[in-house]
Amino acid sequence: MLIQGSCVVEQLLTREEAAKQLEPPVGIRQFQKYLDLASLYLPEFEDFRDEDNGGLNGRAKLTNWHLPVLQRIRSYVLAKGSLKKVAIELKNHPEKFLGA
Repeated sequence: MLIQGSCVVEQLLTREEAAKQLEPPVGIRQFQKYLDLASLYLPEFEDFRDEDNGGLNGRAKLTNWHLPVLQRIRSYVLAKGSLKKVAIELKNHPEKFLGA
């Protein structure tokens, strides 16, 4: 039997690699802000929250599967012009940042 199609393989990424893959690419500090927002409001990113200090968990593994959501956050920041507006949008309508 021959199966045709494509398969996306999960790849571990450093924060620097992931920041460069966003369109347009961002610096690591800006990327960390996007990751911080995602970890505050999206259950899929809760592992990135450090329970002890309330900030980002540097040991949480980032994969290429996280990139689409982070790209949507990036796009909203470009459209809305501020992280504060995007944080409000994430809090009130997290579903806008998930899915296909």
